[in-house]
Amino acid sequence: MKSIRVGLAALAIPIVVGAQPSFVVRAENPLALTRTDETIGLAWNDVKAKLPNASATQVRVRDFASGRAVVSQVVDNDGDGTMDELIFQATFAPNDVKRFVIEAAAPYKPDKVRVYASHQDPRDDVAWESDRIAFRIYGQGLWKVDSLLSSGVDVWVKRVRTPIVEKWYAKGHDEYHRDTGEGADFFDVGQTLGAGGTAIWRDGKMYRAWNFKSWKIIANGPVRAIFELQYQPWDAGSGQRVTETKRIALDAGQNLNHVTSIFRSESPVNDLPWVTGLVKRPSVVGSESKARPWAWLSVWGPVVPKDGGHGDLGTAVIIPRDAVSEWRENDDHYFLVSHTKPGEPVNYWIGAGWTDSGDYRDVRDWWNYLDQFSQRLSMPIKTFLETSSP
Repeated sequence: MKSIRVGLAALAIPIVVGAQPSFVVRAENPLALTRTDETIGLAWNDVKAKLPNASATQVRVRDFASGRAVVSQVVDNDGDGTMDELIFQATFAPNDVKRFVIEAAAPYKPDKVRVYASHQDPRDDVAWESDRIAFRIYGQGLWKVDSLLSSGVDVWVKRVRTPIVEKWYAKGHDEYHRDTGEGADFFDVGQTLGAGGTAIWRDGKMYRAWNFKSWKIIANGPVRAIFELQYQPWDAGSGQRVTETKRIALDAGQNLNHVTSIFRSESPVNDLPWVTGLVKRPSVVGSESKARPWAWLSVWGPVVPKDGGHGDLGTAVIIPRDAVSEWRENDDHYFLVSHTKPGEPVNYWIGAGWTDSGDYRDVRDWWNYLDQFSQRLSMPIKTFLETSSP
């Protein structure tokens, strides 16, 4: 989930829990829903104001009730070299309230890797994963071995909770298209949007970027992996040339990525219509929900059966409802149209879920997941600083 910041600077002075200077944060779930692996974020400047001795390698989160350490991470979300948040995760029962101790001490180091991003030579792919699902996007280095022109998002489905990206690349291209017990790459992205790619929209036509030009891994767990891609100028119709900077963040335990895209135009314009969407596959059903402030678009249907593909796959985009100007369909995609200004960030979520992962029995489970994710975005965890010593 997207992390939720809490302002601390003007509130109580630090308290002492045990031997460490610390403060306590109370977190309240306002929804009558279970929220699994919810990511909570505290502004790093506020943490430093309360704990001057804290650093990226010297800050710890503990569950107040049990005293157990919680996996946490200090992150630079936008890659500008300045730390933005202390993030950590917890699972909340409906209308649950939890308290957490933040202290200047060595963080807890988890035994298991739950989120990971990697650049893969010589193909020039960026591949990333949570403990639920995996994805990849193609770079221009791929043209040394394949002529594919694509900025679409590929999906790798997983049947295990352990990391697979490095293992599958080591097996080789032909091998990771076959499921030997862990899942496989059954998804055909080709020259499409895949599972949430983007394009510029002009005169009823999509103008998609080529493969990314450059990449940067910004963060790599244990709670969140973040990377950024740069796309070189491409023809967006009528002589207009556009670039995109795309930043993708995936948290542990999640199927959906938070994406920030910034489009720029080489010619002066005030409006850039753009699209994000989902490629069609044989026998799929497209659906949408506009019931909440965060609306969703989804495609659901059988995995392409080549190479032994099995199960049903859902792909999805979640975006602020008010940002959508059109919901559309063509021969190849279900997609939505939005508008932005050059240089202005747009934020949305993309991802996928597979029945044979064990997370979704059928399309109703997938739609329920999207509904609840939208509710969680609309009603984040409420976080407060405790003002009294425990």
